[in-house]
Amino acid sequence: MSSDIKTILIASDKEKLSHQSVMALVIIFLASLIDGLDASIVTVALPKMSGYFGTSVSDSSWFIFAYVVGLAAFLLPLGKMAKNNRVRKFMILGTALFGFSSFMCGISEMFWMLVAFRLLQGISAAMMSCVLPSMVVHMLPADRKGLGMSIMGASTGIALILGPVLGGLITTYTTWHWLFFINIPICLIIIFLSVNNIPKDNGPDREKDPTVIGGISAMILIGSLLTMMEDLGDPDINTIGRIVCGILVAISLPVLIWSIRKDRNRAIIAPKVIYNKEYLLVGASFLLCTIVVAGAQYLLPYVLQGYWGMSPMESSLYLSTISVAMVITVTPVGRMCDSIGCKFPAAMAVTLRSMFCIAMIIIATAKADAFFLIPALIVFGMSHAFSGTAQPTRMIHHSTPGYEDESTNLMLMINYLASALGCVLFAVIFSMTTNADPVSSGRMLLDGFTATMWFSLILLAMAMFCTLAVKNKIVKKE
Repeated sequence: MSSDIKTILIASDKEKLSHQSVMALVIIFLASLIDGLDASIVTVALPKMSGYFGTSVSDSSWFIFAYVVGLAAFLLPLGKMAKNNRVRKFMILGTALFGFSSFMCGISEMFWMLVAFRLLQGISAAMMSCVLPSMVVHMLPADRKGLGMSIMGASTGIALILGPVLGGLITTYTTWHWLFFINIPICLIIIFLSVNNIPKDNGPDREKDPTVIGGISAMILIGSLLTMMEDLGDPDINTIGRIVCGILVAISLPVLIWSIRKDRNRAIIAPKVIYNKEYLLVGASFLLCTIVVAGAQYLLPYVLQGYWGMSPMESSLYLSTISVAMVITVTPVGRMCDSIGCKFPAAMAVTLRSMFCIAMIIIATAKADAFFLIPALIVFGMSHAFSGTAQPTRMIHHSTPGYEDESTNLMLMINYLASALGCVLFAVIFSMTTNADPVSSGRMLLDGFTATMWFSLILLAMAMFCTLAVKNKIVKKE
């Protein structure tokens, strides 16, 4: 594995990366792979898992949602702690906990048990994910950080391709339990590589850890917000649940703000990060682009199956075009970011996504054959490579000096929140523009999707403004 990745990474470079940098990239690749794989592989098996536990369709969404909540809610406090000399410890402990929770998910025989251990899986994934930006920042040369982000993007793209295929094979020939058991050998490999290649931690300074009240309020706020977003598409959540989430948001937000002002040095989000105008503009562009991606990918399966009449297998093949285009494009984009800066690639991400939206509007208006979707989906996949590499790398380049780790963890938080927000916004716009059932509506479904594409163009215009408003920055070689 390491020799293959090393060949890809060093091609066309004059100076080879050190052994430690290559091993860091291998760990980053595998950790990102297992995270993306675990999210995508379960989706295919939801019907069988729902039948096994006798749950409704809306209840089965908790098999995925519990993972997302655990990951997003714990990412900021764990990221703050990881920065404080816990990179090696968190990677090893998080991976071990991920393997344990995967095993417990696999042997779960009750609905609540599986949801609980999916939540623990998400927490352990947060522990692993918050370490990856620190590895990019501290274990790679200054002029190779774009390469590190591109490896994270490529592994995620590969996971999105492999996940549905492996999920289908496993649920067809074995049982859904093996969806979780296959994580265990990958976790063992990551632990072995981490023990032998990540430098030992010097020991944390307790005075630099986040305040307890700041960490708890951040977790409650994010968890409640995500639950409220999920509530918009889940009619089974009762009124008491909505009231409780609203109260928690109303209490945790001012408490979080108070904790940041009270102790700036130990704040869960450093004020110097928030007050960085360039970082906020780049982050806003990333937020808007991610909303478009999440919303479009949420509705595309319904459009392919509901309007063009594709089977689930046919639609998955069309959608795999997105991931393939992303994987092919992502490494050259990483090199581009390292050589000429990230402004042009970030602008290309917005441009390509705009081209996709325009193409989908034209295809819908002309009632074109499904074949014409392929070029549009390829452009969409290429935009993933540009956005997933250039925009996060640009956030690193424009982060406040000394706060790179916190800035990158905030970037990951933006990604998860935008993903949830994109699905909610697109679902609301769809429901406002058509009263048809999303699975059987045919032409009305396509009209609703077209409305979301027009909405996307507005968001992308705002994203382009934020992108162009920030100067280009090229990081010189160390």
